[in-house]
Amino acid sequence: MIKLVPFQQSDFDTLISWIDSKELLVQIAGNVFSYPLTIAQLQRYSDDKKSLSFNIVDVSKNKVIGHAEIYLSDDASCKLDKILIGDKSMRGKGFGQHVINELLEYSFMKLGVKKVELNVYDWNIAGIRCYEKAGFAVNKDKKISTQVDGNEWVAINMTIDKDIWVEQKQLTGLS
Repeated sequence: MIKLVPFQQSDFDTLISWIDSKELLVQIAGNVFSYPLTIAQLQRYSDDKKSLSFNIVDVSKNKVIGHAEIYLSDDASCKLDKILIGDKSMRGKGFGQHVINELLEYSFMKLGVKKVELNVYDWNIAGIRCYEKAGFAVNKDKKISTQVDGNEWVAINMTIDKDIWVEQKQLTGLS
C-alpha cells in the first residue's frame, strides 16, 4: 500500500537522482523542465501555488519510492502530472494503480474537482492501461506533439469525471 505525503525541499535530491535521462524527464514532465533537472527548477516548481506535489511512500517499508503532482487547472478540474515510480526496484509491482487511485481520491474528495485529466505518450501502453483501469477515457480531440532528440512523441489526453469515478469505485468495491 502507498500513501501520498507532501513533497518538500528536502526531497529535491531524491527526485533529481531518479531522473537519469532527458527521455525520462520528458516522459514524466513534458517540456516543463530541462535536463538535467536542478534544484533551481524544483524550487520554481514547488513555489507554484497551483501545484500540489507529493512523495509516493511505500507504507510497508516507510520508504519514498516515487513522485506525483496534482495541478489545479481551475475550480472544477485538475491535471495529474509528473507521476513516477522513481525507485527502479519498485517498478512493475502494481504501485502505479494505487498511486492513480490515491490521486483521484484526493482530487475528487479533498479538492472537490469535477474532472481530472492527464497526458500520456501514446507509446506508454502500460500507463494507458493503468489509467483506463482507473476509469480514464481518451479525449480524442486533444493531442500534444513534442520533439525529443529528433523523434516526434505524441501525448494523448485522458479524462475522468467524478461521476464516472464514483461509479467505478462502487463497481469495484473500493468505496
